[in-house]
Amino acid sequence: MLRRALPLALLVPLAACASFDRLDQGLSTLQGQHRDVAIARLGFPTEQKEIAGRDVYVWHRGSLFYQPATYFGGCDSRYGGMRSMSCVGFMPSVTDTRCTVRVIAEKDGTIVQTDREGDPNSCGFYADRLQGGVPISDPPPPKTP
Repeated sequence: MLRRALPLALLVPLAACASFDRLDQGLSTLQGQHRDVAIARLGFPTEQKEIAGRDVYVWHRGSLFYQPATYFGGCDSRYGGMRSMSCVGFMPSVTDTRCTVRVIAEKDGTIVQTDREGDPNSCGFYADRLQGGVPISDPPPPKTP
C-alpha cells in the first residue's frame, strides 16, 4: 500500500509546479501586449488601481477558510489521569485557496509587468485561460474624436 501511495505523494508538488509554470508562461506572453489582450484572456479584473503612474489590474480567485479550533493532545496517563494545560490544546486550521494575478500597464495600455501568487490549484484556472486563450493580435487602433 505504501509503495503505491509514495509515488502519488511525490507527484502532488510537481503538479503545483506545473500549474505555476504554465501560468508564468501564459503571463509572459502578455508582456508588451495591450491590456485588452489580458482582459480578453482572463476576463474582467476584480480590481483596478493606479500606482506610481501605472495602471494595475488585479484578478482574485479562491477563498480563505477558517476552521474553528479543535481539540488535540491529551495526557490520560500523566498526572494520575488528570489533564493539565500543558497536555491539552486547541488549534484552528486555515485553508487558503486564493490566487492573485496582477498585470501592470503603462497609461497607453502596454503591459510592462505581470505577477502572480497563491494556491496552485486556483491559479491553474488562470493558467488554463491563458494557455487556451484568445490569439494575440495588434492593439486596437487609437480612438479619434
